[in-house]
Amino acid sequence: MSSHLLHQARTAIQAGQAETARRLLEQAIEQDAGNHAAWLLLASVATTPHIALAYVQRAARLRPHDPTVQKALAWAQARVQAAGQPQSKTATAVSPPRPTRSHLRPVLALLLLLLLVVTGFYGRMLLPSNSGLAAPAKMAAAVPPPQETATETPPAPTATVVTAVALSPTPTTTPFHLRAKNVARDAAHDPRPTWTLTPTPTDTPVPTPTLAPTATAEPAPAAAPAARPAGVGPGERWIDINLTAQTLVAYEGDTPVLSVLISSGTWRTPTVTGQFRTYIKHESQTMNGYALGYNYYLENVPYVMYFYRGYAIHGTYWHNNFGAPMSHGCVNVNTADAGWLFNWAPLGTLVNVRY
Repeated sequence: MSSHLLHQARTAIQAGQAETARRLLEQAIEQDAGNHAAWLLLASVATTPHIALAYVQRAARLRPHDPTVQKALAWAQARVQAAGQPQSKTATAVSPPRPTRSHLRPVLALLLLLLLVVTGFYGRMLLPSNSGLAAPAKMAAAVPPPQETATETPPAPTATVVTAVALSPTPTTTPFHLRAKNVARDAAHDPRPTWTLTPTPTDTPVPTPTLAPTATAEPAPAAAPAARPAGVGPGERWIDINLTAQTLVAYEGDTPVLSVLISSGTWRTPTVTGQFRTYIKHESQTMNGYALGYNYYLENVPYVMYFYRGYAIHGTYWHNNFGAPMSHGCVNVNTADAGWLFNWAPLGTLVNVRY
C-alpha cells in the first residue's frame, strides 16, 4: 500500500502539486515509518529547509550508508546554511552619490579664496615693502587688493570639514530588527497542509482569537520528575505528558527544562496514551473538523508536531483555559510554549503520554 502512495506522490511532485504530495507521503509514513524513500520525498516538498533537513536525517538513521541518502543530506545541509546566511551586503557597498556641479561651486569658491589669501601672505613675506623691489606682474595680479584682505576673514578649518562631510556622507548603519516568525503562509506560493484533530469544543465559550496571541498560560505546578523511559539516553530530549495533572514537561535526560499546563482531549474524545515519537512537523496548519464530522474550522494553527496518527502537540490561540481538558484528542499548549517546543524537539522526539 505504501508503494502505491509513493508512486502517486512522485506523480504529484512531477505535476508541481506539492501539497498533494505531502499528504500522500504523510499517509505512507504513517503506514510504514521505516520507508527511507518516503522520508526523502517528503524532504523534497518540505515547507522550510530546517524541516527538510529533519526528514533527511530520519532517512539517514534508517539507511546511513546509502549513497542517495548521503547526497540528500548534503543538499539539505546546504539549504539550511544558505537560509542562515545574512542578506547580501551589496546595498552597503554602493558608492555614495556623486556631488553635482551645483554642490561643487561653493567649495571651489572657498578653495580659490583660501589660495588667494595664502598666496598674498607668502608674497608679502618674500617681498617686504622696504626692499625696494617690485613684485612681478603675475604675483601682483594674484595678490588681492589690501582692502579685501583686511576685511575678508579666512574660513575656519572646521567649516571646510563640515562642507566635506556634506559632500561625502558616511553610510549609516540602519538598526536591524528580527521579524517575528511568520506562522501564516502565503496560500498562493506555499499552501498550508490540511489536516485536523483539535477543535474548540462547542460546549465551551470561545474568546475572540487575536492576531498576536499573548502567552497567558500559568506555569504548571511543581511535580516529581518522571522516570526516564527505557531506550532514552542520559542527555536525550523527550516529552512527558500527564493527563491527570494536565501538564507537559520537557526533559533532557533526567533534567526537566520546561513545565507548562496543557488542555488534552475531553472524556468524549480522549488523548491516546503510550510512548510515541514525533513524525511530522508543521509551522502552521489549517485544521478542518468538518472532514471528521466536527463543527469547527481553524486557520493558522501554529507549531504542530504529530506524534501518533492525527494526534499532535500544537499551539492554541482560541482559548486560555489551560489545565482543563478542552480538545478532541490533541494536546493544546500556549502558543509561545509551543513555539519553544517546536524548535527544541527534533523530529523523532519521544512523547510519553500517561495518566
